[in-house]
Formats: sequence, C-alpha cells, structure tokens
Amino acid sequence: MATDTHLILAVPAAEPEALAAADIETRFGVTLTAEWPLQSISVHCFVVEADGRSDMGTLMTRMRADAAIRTVQRMQTFDTFATASGDQLFPIQNTLADINATAAQRASTGAGIRVGVIDSAIDGAHPDLAPRLAEARNLVDTRDGTGEGHGIAIAGIIAADAANAAGIVGVAPDADLIGLRACWQRTGQPGRCNSFSLARALNFAILNEMNVLNLSLGGAADPLLDELVRAAVDAGIVVVAAWGEAASPAFPASVPGVIADGPVADSAIPAPSVDVISTAPDDQYRYYSGSSVAAAHVSGVVALLLADRHELSTGAIADALRAGLRPRGGRVLIDACEALRAIDASVPSCLR
Repeated sequence: MATDTHLILAVPAAEPEALAAADIETRFGVTLTAEWPLQSISVHCFVVEADGRSDMGTLMTRMRADAAIRTVQRMQTFDTFATASGDQLFPIQNTLADINATAAQRASTGAGIRVGVIDSAIDGAHPDLAPRLAEARNLVDTRDGTGEGHGIAIAGIIAADAANAAGIVGVAPDADLIGLRACWQRTGQPGRCNSFSLARALNFAILNEMNVLNLSLGGAADPLLDELVRAAVDAGIVVVAAWGEAASPAFPASVPGVIADGPVADSAIPAPSVDVISTAPDDQYRYYSGSSVAAAHVSGVVALLLADRHELSTGAIADALRAGLRPRGGRVLIDACEALRAIDASVPSCLR
C-alpha cells in the first residue's frame, strides 16, 4: 500500500527508451516500486518511493523539469462511500419499488450490457452474483478471489440475479458485471484505493469497452485519474460516480461528463441511499447506506436504458435520467420506468 512518500511519474508511451527505470532511480535518488503501461492514454507509469526525503516539493519540481517526464503527482488515496448497517438480515427489498424498477424490468433487464465495477473484490461464489459476474480482475495484489463487503454490496444492487428464486433482485438483473478490484478492505472498514490501482482499473475498462462504469468512491482531484476518466467518457463509456457525503461532489463525480448520484436534483441524480438491502460476504445479505449505494442504483438504471437503446450517448442518458425524476416519499428520486419511457415511447405504462 502506498504512503505519502510515493510519487507517480507518467512518461509518453511512444518514447519508452527516453527514461528507463534505472535512470529514474539514479537521477532522482528514489526507489522504483511499480510500473504499468496505461495504453488508453498512451503513457507508461512509474511509481517511486522517496522515503526519508524532506524536500518532496523540490524533488517534484526537478522531475517536472525533465523533458522525458510528462506528469508527476503524489499518490493519493480514495475511500468508498458505503457502510453496512445492522446485523445479517433476511432479504426485504424496498428500493426497487422506490425507483419503480420492477415496472422498467418489464421492458428491459440490462441484458447484454457490460457494467464495470471499480471497487473492492466481488464474491463470484455468492449465489446472487455468480450468474452475473462475467469477469473479475485483481488490480491491487495477488490475493485470491475472496470477496470484500463494499464491492459485493455494490454489485448486488446493480445486478443481483433474478432467476435463482432466492435473495434479492438487482436493478438490472441481466447485466454482465465486470469486477475490477482496485480497492482493498478490512472487515468493518471502508474500502481504500489509490491513484495507481484506480488508474490500472480505468485503463482496463477503457481498453475492454465497458458500457457502464460504476465508481462508488471518491477523494481529492487527481490529474492522472482525471485524464483517464475523461478518456473513458470520450470512448463512449457511461461513467457513474458517487457524489460523496459533502455538499459539493467529490472527485471523480465532479469530472465533466460523469453522471453523479447526489442530493441536488438539478445537478445530480437522486437515488436510494439509506438502509438498502444487498448482498454481503459469506452468502449473506445486509443493509447498507451511503452515496456509494445511490450510485449503484443509478448505474443499474443506466444499464436498463442502454439495453433498450445501445446507441445512446452519455448526454442522452443524463437527459433521460433527469426526465425520469419523480416525487417519492417526500423527496425526488429517479423513476427507472419513466427514464426508460423518455427514450422509448413503446414502454408500457409506469403505473406502480
């Protein structure tokens, strides 16, 4: 795991010989700890540690002055925005009704849509996730495929299987989940990610043509990740990110072109975020709360829209989501069926 003494250097991929790893260590007195090509934005990244250096600002200035280095930045950390609340519970699911997803599922179930979930590990053995997890990649370390709470919860909200006569049903129960583990998690703690692991996951998502990308996480603005998120949007991937728990959106929800869940209906898409039942480790179910949970609902609705109209742009989807906002229980929430009707007039009535 990275510390505040780690830096990320990006070198143009077209000039790999311009600056070798050994040159970096010798020239700047640092230790190379990792490297990885990010083909989606044509750079090669080096992660270096400057342990014991008190002049990090001076060091970064020297690096930025080197013509062979495109960008230099500190390694940053990001947190997931959901917490488990309560003990293990049998499945009682209200949020599908809150967003009128059952009515929408009469017309679309998300079939054929690839939803990349950049998060902690999804449990491919969970009975509600196994049929839907098409692929899983670990972009953090070499540990086995054991699932972690946050990633499991987000995956269940998006696409828990509807055909197994058990557990819960996801918003888009026939979508294909692509689990991209870029965050790690200790029991009872939020997930933690960093610039490098998220960069690798975003690069994979772009190169492998995800249709939807769920980022139920956030932190401070990050130049490398900003470039990758914009590249994903430019590639036609619908990126959904968690607003966070503050009045202003966290990064990457703040990036132009990203669809955010959020408390303000004119700038984000409000969705259920409190006491939402979802999948949990050890084949269980728990209630979860937080902005991460809301983002997962939005990603599920996006998958329903794309399954109905594959050619939709991110802008058209954002417009449909806003057109689908309806009063519900004293607040405004996304109505999945009304959003679907905004792009397809043949969708049957959305009466609950």
